[in-house]
Amino acid sequence: MSTADVASEAPVGVDAAHFRKTVGNFATGVAIVSCIDEGDPQPHGMTISSFTSISLAPPTILISIKPGRMHRLISKEGWFGVSVLGEDQRSHSQYFAGDRGPSVPGFATRNRIPTLKDCLAWFECEVTSRIQVHDHTLFVARVMHCDVVGGPPLLFFSSRYSAVQTLQS
Repeated sequence: MSTADVASEAPVGVDAAHFRKTVGNFATGVAIVSCIDEGDPQPHGMTISSFTSISLAPPTILISIKPGRMHRLISKEGWFGVSVLGEDQRSHSQYFAGDRGPSVPGFATRNRIPTLKDCLAWFECEVTSRIQVHDHTLFVARVMHCDVVGGPPLLFFSSRYSAVQTLQS
């Protein structure tokens, strides 16, 4: 089968809602991307599930973001943080997704970029390249500092928050 044969067999248009439902069956972790804005003392954050490591040498990660405030800040500053959330931090995810509750999650600046104080793992990253893909930008970044605290992760699966269930052998 040639490449042309495969391309001609592909659907001509996948409905966005159907695609979202289908791809939602891939469980992902939940993270907060954070950035600073020169002259503003408050860190800015946004909930994401599109975060992945792409290289160990050098340590490199990738995030995918639509145009908006966080996109502008990362593009302007060239640095961002990523905080991986634990299963008890659903409220943090909801807060940075726009459902502002009464308590503001706390940040700590460990080296250069604020990340959440209490998270499973954190990364401070310098953007090395940007790739435009349709309505998103892929920010590829070198990890300059990171650490792990540990614990069970907060997951997102089938449009719902989930937790890891320990299997007994």
